Amino acid sequence: MPPLPSLNVLDVLARTGSVRATADEVRLSQSAVSHKLKALEATLGFRVTEAKGRGVVLTGEARRYVAAIRPALVLLREAHSGIDQAKGHLEVAVTSGFAVTWLAPRLADFLNRYPEVSFKLRSFAAGEDVADCDLGIVFTNTPPNGAIPLFDVTFFPVCSPAFMHKFQPLNAADITPDMLLHLEGPDDWAQWLGEQGVSVVPDQSGLTFTGLLAMYASAEAGMGLCLGDAVTSEHAVRAGRLIRPFPQEISARSSYWIAPGPGGFTAPALAFANWLQAGFTASKAPATVTGARNPA
Repeated sequence: MPPLPSLNVLDVLARTGSVRATADEVRLSQSAVSHKLKALEATLGFRVTEAKGRGVVLTGEARRYVAAIRPALVLLREAHSGIDQAKGHLEVAVTSGFAVTWLAPRLADFLNRYPEVSFKLRSFAAGEDVADCDLGIVFTNTPPNGAIPLFDVTFFPVCSPAFMHKFQPLNAADITPDMLLHLEGPDDWAQWLGEQGVSVVPDQSGLTFTGLLAMYASAEAGMGLCLGDAVTSEHAVRAGRLIRPFPQEISARSSYWIAPGPGGFTAPALAFANWLQAGFTASKAPATVTGARNPA
């Protein structure tokens, strides 16, 4: 393969049509540009320039070669530009539940990819205002200006294997209000039960939590059924600490969004946003449904 700097010189010459302009753009002397072109000819096995007037132009074979390699050169420049720019400070604000269940186990991958980024993670409770950070990951139905959609959420019941074992077989019609664990309030459970045709009305006999992690911990301890999702309950379901007794899901009223800082996306923030989107695309495999029963 020819050296990349020589290929870059050839591409710039094809665009500018002048050795002097090429030398200025690649920051080399004109003699250095000529030397790289000669070395390139020796590697490729054909002439890349020919004299025209007081200057040179690309040969027909060189023009065809440049047209063939240009898409690859563009990709390489973009890749190197992204690496060079993703440097400096990056402060990310994220809900504590998302940080613990999804982000923290994967964060080392981002830091390995972008070692020049100085990373700070700031967690906040659901409902709190996001502090002025370089980037925020928010779960909302009213995304801030400039936010990028990250992940749509569906909810499904989860419980511990021990809890399910107590009620084998467990049908949706067997659910009573005291079995239910709520996050903030009963609305999501009311929606899920209603869509399954179950007449149970959630009430104060179920436990209510203001924090996602406490609710999941209680579910793992066998205290009842809660509503999980493929993002925050993924690890617990795959590890078998929580199971899905029913396959039915409901669409959440809110979604996860990537919110820019006050000044827009910085280069490190944009790199982090792209990394997040790639990570969600790779982790969309559904969690396992164990012991699912007829909803009636």
